[in-house]
Amino acid sequence: MKHCYLLLLSFLAVLGLQAQTVHFEVGGGFAKHYGSSKPIGSYKIGIAYEHELDQHWTIAPALYLYGKGWKEPNTLVPIVTLDGEPVYEADGVTPRMGVKSVANAANYLTLPVTFNYYHRLGESRYLVLGAGPYVAYGLFGDRKIKGDTSLPGTQKYFYATRTFSLPDAKRFDAGLVVKCGYQLNSEFTIGLESNFGLVKSLGGRNLSALLTLTYCLHWGGTHVRGDIARPH
Repeated sequence: MKHCYLLLLSFLAVLGLQAQTVHFEVGGGFAKHYGSSKPIGSYKIGIAYEHELDQHWTIAPALYLYGKGWKEPNTLVPIVTLDGEPVYEADGVTPRMGVKSVANAANYLTLPVTFNYYHRLGESRYLVLGAGPYVAYGLFGDRKIKGDTSLPGTQKYFYATRTFSLPDAKRFDAGLVVKCGYQLNSEFTIGLESNFGLVKSLGGRNLSALLTLTYCLHWGGTHVRGDIARPH
């Protein structure tokens, strides 16, 4: 056990001598399931720790609260009265139909690890490309149903249930992050990011695309990319 502690302390000491960066990130965009689902609003907010490997490459584990979800294609459902009796067209034979709308929100605690490549465009300005895996755990979310006229009572107008309480809902998710960005200066980066889910839940896999803004806080030893160095 003592040897493990010594190894951990030595590792932390080495990191302290090298260039490191903390990223504070926010983003907004759209999310859906693969296939015929419709998009809804998506967001992320969190923090990442970036460690420089050489003049171009970095590795960045992160922790985000990430909002995803999807809308199911609208479907036709029969109309019933508040007492549950079917409603027919004027011919008395054809059932009258309504349109049901279903929107699903799923909020995750997400842990991605990305490998980033920096291509220098000018002083403190870089094109940034990144990719890596992520894992996520579903925290909360709601399924909202409007216009389910096949139900009796007031539920025909609107009702909601917890997304992760539904049959076939999986809290665990995993997939691939792909991103690109433009570092405006040593502190701010704007970018585009997509998440491609691999775990099927409630009939589909998560897919999202965001516009992101990152604030970078640098510290540690001399940065390999010298034009972003900070006094220590």
